[in-house]
Amino acid sequence: MSISPPSTRIGTILILLVLTGIGLLDNLLYLFLCLFIVSVFASLIVRRVFATIWRCKGVLIFFVLTGATLLWTEEGRSLAPVLITKMLAMWLWGVIWIAWVGFERILLTLEKLKMPLVLIHIIAFTARFLPILSERLKMMLAAQASRGARKGIRPLQLRNLAGGIGCLLLASFEQAENVERAMQSRGFSGKFPSFVEDRVESPYGSLIILFIFACIVWFGVICNVLCCPCSKCIL
Repeated sequence: MSISPPSTRIGTILILLVLTGIGLLDNLLYLFLCLFIVSVFASLIVRRVFATIWRCKGVLIFFVLTGATLLWTEEGRSLAPVLITKMLAMWLWGVIWIAWVGFERILLTLEKLKMPLVLIHIIAFTARFLPILSERLKMMLAAQASRGARKGIRPLQLRNLAGGIGCLLLASFEQAENVERAMQSRGFSGKFPSFVEDRVESPYGSLIILFIFACIVWFGVICNVLCCPCSKCIL
């Protein structure tokens, strides 16, 4: 099935509405329904999504570790299925958005929607610094292994890993500031050049599918969140 990507303002708004609606849902059965629809969406329309997911094993491990930490308390055990399903559906929908539309086209559409340029620049620079951060993380793990660190999940190793990730984030912020100063000294005016064509046809097929999915998600939000905000049963 070949459907043109929703690389328009309306398509971007519908995708963001779906993402926001999934984040507001609290009903487990409805979240499973949304996750199933997103999975079918990925398998039929954007087939590259599962290859991207297979490469991002660290995100799946993060979801598993987050769910494991919630099992220590009774309230956490009741909320863990909802939170894990919600995070997985939102992350999968974000991957579909990037793989289907394209990163540069998304930034161009967000700029058309009058989003702050600073936020767009942060997103662009963060995406470009991810390979550098991954290489530095591999070097940090190799340095720990050379000093006798054992493989496996242990409290001390997780503590050292958290400290190393914090140092990487601080280094990335400093590098972003240096890049910003270097670009300003070379005449950067605050706008990126358009690497994609600005003229696109209206993707009516994808807009209709996204509109139906957004209606399904927000119907669940209205029924399960606004009408029954104090429901004790997540099912």
